[in-house]
Amino acid sequence: MTLAIEKIPGLSKLATDYLGNPEKVQLFFNGDYRQWDNYKRVTGQAVKTPRPFMPEFIEILLEQNKTFGCPQSTLEHIAALRRPDTLVVATGQQTGLFSGPLYTIYKALTTIKLARELSGRLGVNVLPVFYLVSEDHDFVEVSDCGFIDKENKYSSLHYQPDVLAERIPVAQVILEEKITNLISQFADSLTDSEFKSGIFSALRECYAPGIAYHTAFARWFTRLFAGYGIILFDAADPRYKPFVAPVFARELQENITVAAMRQTGAELEQAGYHQQLAVQPGRPALFLLKNGRHSLEQQGADYKLLSTGEILTIAELLQTPQNLSPKAALRPLIQDTLFPTVAYVGGPGEIAYWAQLRRVYTALNLTMPVVYPRAAFTLVEPKIQRHLQRFALTPQECIADPQGAAERVMRALLPTDMTQQFETLKSNLQRDLQTVRDKITATEPTLQPVVDKTLLNITGQLEGLENKVMKAVEQRGDVAAGQVRTVMENLAPGQSLQERKLNITPYLVKYDWSFLEVLYQAVEIGSFKHKLLEL
Repeated sequence: MTLAIEKIPGLSKLATDYLGNPEKVQLFFNGDYRQWDNYKRVTGQAVKTPRPFMPEFIEILLEQNKTFGCPQSTLEHIAALRRPDTLVVATGQQTGLFSGPLYTIYKALTTIKLARELSGRLGVNVLPVFYLVSEDHDFVEVSDCGFIDKENKYSSLHYQPDVLAERIPVAQVILEEKITNLISQFADSLTDSEFKSGIFSALRECYAPGIAYHTAFARWFTRLFAGYGIILFDAADPRYKPFVAPVFARELQENITVAAMRQTGAELEQAGYHQQLAVQPGRPALFLLKNGRHSLEQQGADYKLLSTGEILTIAELLQTPQNLSPKAALRPLIQDTLFPTVAYVGGPGEIAYWAQLRRVYTALNLTMPVVYPRAAFTLVEPKIQRHLQRFALTPQECIADPQGAAERVMRALLPTDMTQQFETLKSNLQRDLQTVRDKITATEPTLQPVVDKTLLNITGQLEGLENKVMKAVEQRGDVAAGQVRTVMENLAPGQSLQERKLNITPYLVKYDWSFLEVLYQAVEIGSFKHKLLEL
């Protein structure tokens, strides 16, 4: 089962067209992702980019992934980067709590499967790479974990360090003792299973006090994808930054992103689309890491650090490239300077900002990869399937209009005319009983007390029946209402897509580690619909 693209909530016009009618937006991308010839064309261009730093970079990758506890298959993939014809399919994401929302998992699985598909089609090694967006400074965005608890309600956990410096990169956040209690709270919120103990034991090993927040993410991610050989790249590692210093230099000297994205932005708006990334004149697509992660603003030939007002020359900034950190507009180009990238796997929001980057790639003499849409799922568990059948609901309508679907079901369940029917029955009965009483007492007056008592019993029994019926209806309505809420909480938590809100851990507790393989098998290369996956 699939969900029509136009029914996916929160999808921008640009993303809708890219998924449903990509030919409409090809001006902004480097080839139609549905056509395999485009990958061959990009391959020829990507491998030509000189990467003299690759041997040293490979050593950094090996050390990073060993620290994360990677399997031998990942180490072999990293070593394969020594071959000049090796390519990668890349994706990336902020390092969210306990791996973040489900879509992060879907991105990684799509990347792995597309890499394998392209390896066969192109006849060369194509490796999956996951870029850890670990220098991001908006900690609030990565501090939550959403799930359906044992009461079938949507809940979330939030990790808040006792001390959190302003604009500090996530990579500098060190887990405190409170992470242990948070994991215990998470475990207590979920129904027990035969797999629960093992899953949470592994989670505690990865998310332990004293470990950097992004390292915990990487260790957990490595545990999840142990059988797939995915390469993780920690972008907070300062050792690689001299390799990309020429990109930093051109950005500072020529304001490449602002100039290129401003022109593209005008074209996007003229075509009826929005600009996902704001263009700020005088602001390079670089932060400076100095007591936090802070913006720079051009001041003549120099730059002002906005947090302090300090004026810095370009030469001073480039003297320590490890202190420069790319913004979202430049991050993909840093990725593709380091890796021979044939394709990038992205979600709807990323697709929108990639539409602004083609001229930036051209200006920096880099090859823009093909942007491939990640797999998208809504997981439908057996209990939810039963409730859907009972209420004659479809997952599609619950996702597209959760509030409307719930209201429709409840209107159908509530017998709004039953009270009126009882009132009519009692009124008619009172009238008929009075007629019978009058006739009986006229015939035999001595029977009046008996008749009155009998008639009173009849009306009392009717009222008792009404109370029992209404209580039963109310209870049934409460049960039904609870079941409808369960459906909506599971399929559209917070009236949003499930993949944007829920974490994978509760599913692992129910289905064990093999659940990753279930999802992997569900990823279909060449299919770009939002799938409804019945478990």
